[in-house]
Amino acid sequence: MGYTYAYENPKGEGLACAHATNLKISLKKTVETTKAIRGRRLSAAQSFLEEVIRKERAVPYTRFKAEVAHKKGKGIDTGGYPVNVAKEVLRLLQAVEKNASEKDLSGELRIEAISAREGTGRFHTGRYPGRNMKVTHLEVVVKEMKKEKKSAKKEESKE
Repeated sequence: MGYTYAYENPKGEGLACAHATNLKISLKKTVETTKAIRGRRLSAAQSFLEEVIRKERAVPYTRFKAEVAHKKGKGIDTGGYPVNVAKEVLRLLQAVEKNASEKDLSGELRIEAISAREGTGRFHTGRYPGRNMKVTHLEVVVKEMKKEKKSAKKEESKE
């Protein structure tokens, strides 16, 4: 049996999807990062993650923010620079972009759904043998944005 997405129908018309399993990244930081880019255009999300990797822009933390320091600028109360998470999410966004080009989705792409789930627990070996590793499953679905004609909207409003 294949991978099942949290999104209802990821194989639908005008949609492209990708997933990654058992990534060695923190689930909590991944949840905050995905929340920050959900609903954005794919190009804007990629540039945001590149700025996070360069530590020019912080990811705002809204849910898992206990004992997290404040960050300067842009109206962020608490936040951080999850570089490893941003690299993995950026890799996944590049993969879904290639999947979209394979499906001939030529228009502007928007992130329809992105989610992070707890991965399969694995134990550390060596110095900390009893601890579980941080493992996360990540999935993304993008949708092609339709460009509506402005003149058609104006004609409807006049009637």
